[in-house]
Order: sequence, then structure tokens, then C-alpha cells
Amino acid sequence: MFVAVMINGIVIGAGIGGGYFFTVIVQDGSAGAFLSSFTALASLPDLYISMIKAALFGWLAAIVGAYKGLGAGGGPSGVGRAVNESVIIAFMLLFFLNAVITAIYFQVAPPVGL
Repeated sequence: MFVAVMINGIVIGAGIGGGYFFTVIVQDGSAGAFLSSFTALASLPDLYISMIKAALFGWLAAIVGAYKGLGAGGGPSGVGRAVNESVIIAFMLLFFLNAVITAIYFQVAPPVGL
């Protein structure tokens, strides 16, 4: 969970930095316009929900991987099968959990300006 939250922070920082670089350097926009539109569209609840999602996703993927990994049998092919199953199950659960959390979040904190 901790690693998922830290990686989420790095991704957020890289996204903001990349957006700033593209807007200001590539498109010759002003830094003030970028910051103005960024502060109008981004909010702290967005940051909070992304950190909560990262922690939940990390926890869920770890639980699925541990469950499948501890139940693996049949030598190396059984371990490979358990890894494959855990990836597929974790992906499907994370997709569903993301949809549920996002739906609840948009009901609790509607998007600004839409």
C-alpha cells in the first residue's frame, strides 16, 4: 500500500510537470494561464481520492496475489498459473472497485465547472 501511494505521488508530480512543460514550453503558453486553469480544474478532494484509491488498489492487489500465491501448487507451472490468475482477478477487481469509488466520489463531490 505504501509503495502504491508513493508511486501515485510521483505520477501526479510527473503529470503536473509534463502538463506545465507542454503548455509553457511546447505551446508557448504563459505560466499564469496554466496555473490559473490548473487551480480552476484541480482540487484537493481529487488528490485525496487518488491517494485513497492508490492505497485500496495496492491492498487489493496484494491480497489477491498473496491468496493465489499461497495456494499455488504443482511446481513451476502451478506458480505460473497462480500468477496469471492473480493478475487477471486483480485487474477485474480493481476495474470494478475503481468504477464504484468514482461513482460514489462524483455523487459526494460533483466536478467543478461542468
